[in-house]
Amino acid sequence: MPRRNVYLRFFLTTLAPLAILCVSGCGGGLPLLHSAHVLPPGRVSAGAGLSGQVVLQDLPSAAGTDQSSLETQVQNSTIAPAIAPWVSARVGIAGSNEAGLSYTGRAIRLDARHSFKLNKKNSLALSAGLGGEVLLVGRPRTGSQDPQSLLGGGVDLPILFGWRSTAGLYSAWIGPRPGISFIQGAFADGTAFSARDGRLGFVGGLSLGFRQIHVAMELGGAFHFVNALVDETQRIEFTQFTLTPAGALVLTF
Repeated sequence: MPRRNVYLRFFLTTLAPLAILCVSGCGGGLPLLHSAHVLPPGRVSAGAGLSGQVVLQDLPSAAGTDQSSLETQVQNSTIAPAIAPWVSARVGIAGSNEAGLSYTGRAIRLDARHSFKLNKKNSLALSAGLGGEVLLVGRPRTGSQDPQSLLGGGVDLPILFGWRSTAGLYSAWIGPRPGISFIQGAFADGTAFSARDGRLGFVGGLSLGFRQIHVAMELGGAFHFVNALVDETQRIEFTQFTLTPAGALVLTF
């Protein structure tokens, strides 16, 4: 297949669902939902499913106080706990490389990675990647504390160790995923803020299926170190731990 047709198919399978889903969702994590092995050159995968972002720690200030309200708004804008759709497309590139584009809730992520064979059968692999995300500007639902507008982005560095069965029916992956995001915007009442969210993350997943159809499941966890400046006068700092469960149906062409 000509290379230009491969890339055209990659962008069509990505941009069509992105255009539909960019008007929905307001949060959710950015799961990987791919193994440590990369696609062969010219092969394309497309997936769709759901992801979530769940916070497990209480915020430091007492509930009902002004400080607690600010912390909640900062948390909603940086960590964004929610359930959201997930769509993604990936393409294999010569030299054991791969590129991908994904969307979930409120952000688009573009990434590239390289995979290393760890044995002759290529059942074991190690991949290292770099991902960049861009937040989409959104407006709040009535009565919510979602930020009125957001602008920002970030990077993450997933390193995955994985196993794949000989026929490719099963695969599993695990590894660290540190990252950082920078966000600025305004809350629903017009109060301006800027924030930084540093993350020490870890991810594990499993994929099973037959031929071109696989079901991927993943669970990520991360410690968040949030530092925000509200209205250029008030400093908000807290830590949080989140879990990011996700699942999707993935087709390979």
